[in-house]
Amino acid sequence: MTVAIWTTEREGVLTLGTTHSRLEFALDGTGFRLLADNRLVLQTSSGWGEPCERLCLWQAEGSEAILTFYRGAHGFGRLRVLALENGWQLVWDQPTRDTFDLLVGVHWYGQGEIIHQRYPLEQISLWEAPLLTWDNGATGLGNIQTPAWLCATGAALLVQNAADSLHVGFNAPPSHIAPPTWDLSAAQAPAVERPPLSSLHASAQLTLHNPNQPLDYLILVGEHVRSAYQHLIGQLGKPDRIPPEDFLREPIWTTWARYKTEIDQARVLAYAQEIRAYGYPGSTFEIDDKWQRAYGDNTFDPERFPDPQGMVAALNAQGFNVTVWVHPFLVAESPNTQEAIQHGYLVKRPESDDLYTVIWWQGLGYLLDVSNPEALAWYAAKLRELQRQVGLAGYKFDAGEAGFFPADARTHTPMHRNEYSARWAAFAAEHFPYCEVRTGWFSQRLPILFRQWDRFSTWGYDNGLASVITTALMLSLTGYPFTLPDMIGGNAYGDLLPNKELLIRWTQASAPMLAMQFSIAPWDFDDETVAICRKYADLHVTLADERLAAARRATLDGTPVIRPLLWEAPEDMSALGIGDQYLMGRYLVAPVLTPNTTARHVYLPYGIWRDYWTGERYESNGTWLRDYPSPLDVLPLFVDEDSRWDDHS
Repeated sequence: MTVAIWTTEREGVLTLGTTHSRLEFALDGTGFRLLADNRLVLQTSSGWGEPCERLCLWQAEGSEAILTFYRGAHGFGRLRVLALENGWQLVWDQPTRDTFDLLVGVHWYGQGEIIHQRYPLEQISLWEAPLLTWDNGATGLGNIQTPAWLCATGAALLVQNAADSLHVGFNAPPSHIAPPTWDLSAAQAPAVERPPLSSLHASAQLTLHNPNQPLDYLILVGEHVRSAYQHLIGQLGKPDRIPPEDFLREPIWTTWARYKTEIDQARVLAYAQEIRAYGYPGSTFEIDDKWQRAYGDNTFDPERFPDPQGMVAALNAQGFNVTVWVHPFLVAESPNTQEAIQHGYLVKRPESDDLYTVIWWQGLGYLLDVSNPEALAWYAAKLRELQRQVGLAGYKFDAGEAGFFPADARTHTPMHRNEYSARWAAFAAEHFPYCEVRTGWFSQRLPILFRQWDRFSTWGYDNGLASVITTALMLSLTGYPFTLPDMIGGNAYGDLLPNKELLIRWTQASAPMLAMQFSIAPWDFDDETVAICRKYADLHVTLADERLAAARRATLDGTPVIRPLLWEAPEDMSALGIGDQYLMGRYLVAPVLTPNTTARHVYLPYGIWRDYWTGERYESNGTWLRDYPSPLDVLPLFVDEDSRWDDHS
């Protein structure tokens, strides 16, 4: 819905105003300020609109204003400004580089998953680079991305026409700090360097640049960051239903971190029996890599799994729904690959019918052409047949990131690289709703679980335990309400193995989330680990109704299941900066995220909060509980007794 614009011009400033806010453009072309009720909400930064200069108002009628600008030897161009019900749309007629001042926005949120995930976002320095979904990207980009950012002053930015040529920089490092080179076959730079922490010499700018097409973006205006988020969800959309309840009520168990590729039928059945023998709940058992003989097969390896139907039946009898791991890669040795080649279902090289060979973490393979409806129907039929034959509930969909899709690849229907992620996630949601998916690009409407990227078995924000919380918050604020925090204790890659303390604290942090996933077994440590982790697995089940109610609410008004503290206190400067606590339903969760820690500071927003374990009540006006006791068996957990959860969205 559009609204009428009024205009004024004086002292070198052109003002475009409407009922909710006004844009004040400097006529010398240096940028604009966005004000709401005389409050500065957003401001451009140096170099905005390059290479354009010398703006002037050409026309203003109804909800639209046309500004012209000088562009040197190329004559004049146009900037279209459209007033919306809750913000503005800016559309250039040529490529520009637009910049925004991060300092004016105070705190920033959004964009998606980053390897070194800090919250708020201005704590890191992200190089200007193409905004792509990545598996462990060089500059720090992860598997779910959205060209959307929110700031604490109440604005949201959303690029409307983002493609794989959109370059984004956020508080970029100084020029002498070069980004690492991405090479899947080589050792990666440490996660703490992708991206590095902010410094005094960082740019303090959000930069948007698409060399191939003009920018088209929305600036949405709210009274605070929570209302800006709600306007953003109005653009991105929300799911119309929740993932299957059986997938959410009890913990998920998976073979990967414990066994890697050393799995077979005997190990799977033994692991399931151990889970029940130690008294753990669990509704889903995932059989990960390597259940197939060759990647791309839709049959179990008969040597490793001589009776898959009997195995699944045995798991079902123990109360487990069973899923298996799949991906869009096919290798030459698979019979399905030859069939796919015959029908033209694989990604090809640009100038021939030769298949494009891509590198993935298990070597070389071909890539399913997700732009081809016939290829997707073929692949869905293969997976449905396996599902029918052995009794599977669904699948774990891995990969699908733009980083695996070559920029010059030829597909049935031309698509940009991020579209691979969007189509792969949509395929999973359409055919196999009992699933988890690792990648997303404008996939907020899909009613499935989106898994965080593979965590390392460490404590920090550099892809360790602390990043589980910050990533959940960032994905929530970019419109993904249904997320899975990957495997408790991390993936145990290389020499990075969790100790008992890390496993326990990770279990506690995950327990109140919408979904939680075990792989490393608590009984591989000691009896204390078994008892404490089981306590919090049981808590996950106890909170099932609350978690499901939060999920259903997300389908009604877009409220994230995992909410940052700013949700309850969007104008509280303390709450706006807290990235190590979260809200779920009526609960406030303050996990311990550092080793050798038996007390932590807990922030309680305004209201009356009750300690879940002791029953002690706290009347808070925005209060810090300093050094709150948090021994190894205690997750600081509080219940909102004001029931504000029911009062507002």
